[in-house]
Amino acid sequence: MSVEPTAPTAADQTTSDPAPLVPTDTPVTIREIAEFLRHLTDLRVSGRDADPDARAAFGHRKTELFTRLAADPSTPASPPAAERHTP
Repeated sequence: MSVEPTAPTAADQTTSDPAPLVPTDTPVTIREIAEFLRHLTDLRVSGRDADPDARAAFGHRKTELFTRLAADPSTPASPPAAERHTP
């Protein structure tokens, strides 16, 4: 079993480079969420053998995005567990 990285296949190629999230005081946009989800999909397609730098970049992006969402007062909070309805 080889531990050397292999070249990406056509299915592994991203449609665009993920734009880095820049910390701002502005609310998270739908476009940023869409880019985050596209980045997640790219990593899923690449599988566990994805580039470690790409995984690290995704982790940073996720942390930054979620931090901005948590800091945004317009982001709705989940109701307490006792108030959630279960089917």
